[in-house]
Amino acid sequence: MTIEQTQALSRTFIFFGVLVLATILASTLASALSFVFFDEVLALAPGMSMSDVSASWWQLHFQNFVSQSVGFGGAAWLAWRLWRPGVPEGLFGPPAGRKVGVLTLAILATVLSSPLMSASYEFNASLIPEGGALEAIFLPLEEMLEELTTFIASAEGMKRIVVVLSVAALPAFFEELAFRGVLQPLLIRCTGNAWVGILLASIIFSAIHFQFYGFLPRVLLGMLFGWLAYRSRSLVPGMAAHFVNNSLAAITLWYTGSMTDDFMDITWPLMLASALLTGLVVWGFDRTVKRFDPPATA
Repeated sequence: MTIEQTQALSRTFIFFGVLVLATILASTLASALSFVFFDEVLALAPGMSMSDVSASWWQLHFQNFVSQSVGFGGAAWLAWRLWRPGVPEGLFGPPAGRKVGVLTLAILATVLSSPLMSASYEFNASLIPEGGALEAIFLPLEEMLEELTTFIASAEGMKRIVVVLSVAALPAFFEELAFRGVLQPLLIRCTGNAWVGILLASIIFSAIHFQFYGFLPRVLLGMLFGWLAYRSRSLVPGMAAHFVNNSLAAITLWYTGSMTDDFMDITWPLMLASALLTGLVVWGFDRTVKRFDPPATA
């Protein structure tokens, strides 16, 4: 292992520790501030029903803002303080990452991959046996988080703007900043392999959401976002794709009543078409970026 790899490995462990501590701090701070501003702390536990009260809805969005900005944003900020310049990587990347054509292709790849992500969710769920110990552990947590997400994203009229900002814009910015801007480049450098670094960062990205029925599709999405960032050397395409992906989940809820429902049945021909079209758009993304910048190296 080279000196650069050793340094990257040590920084990876440091940042992972910072990320965990920042997440715990953010959760604690969100609860404390909720008590100050809302005179209560909304306690959540598996099996507990959500209170259909407007104050609870606003409180959860407030807590999400604190969690995203202090947890992921705070971890990225501390990494910048420790290791600047150039951290987070890609925040002010080459102009190619901000070109309309590049951003359009990044978004299109995310939309076209939706059937594949839905199929991977079903496959992921099938790996957790019904009536087994894993289901007893994961299912109550999954149901609680799904009910929580549905409650947060449910809105009418102008409140839907709040949902888009909270559920789509905040994660798109702060999560990409932390995972693709700091963690992924460190993992690429310490492993010496871009794909291994992207995969490991995506696994950690998925695991930290604690939704294990959706673990695999979130890993795959993380790899797509990670590749967009790596190939363009910019966080902007991944942020745009992340924003659209989360926005589509909210829009699906508004029109179907569920964030996990699909507008069409997932069939083998549809999955094949999704894979081929996504691959074609990803290839187009690569070619378009190559017109502006030379290929990135690990």
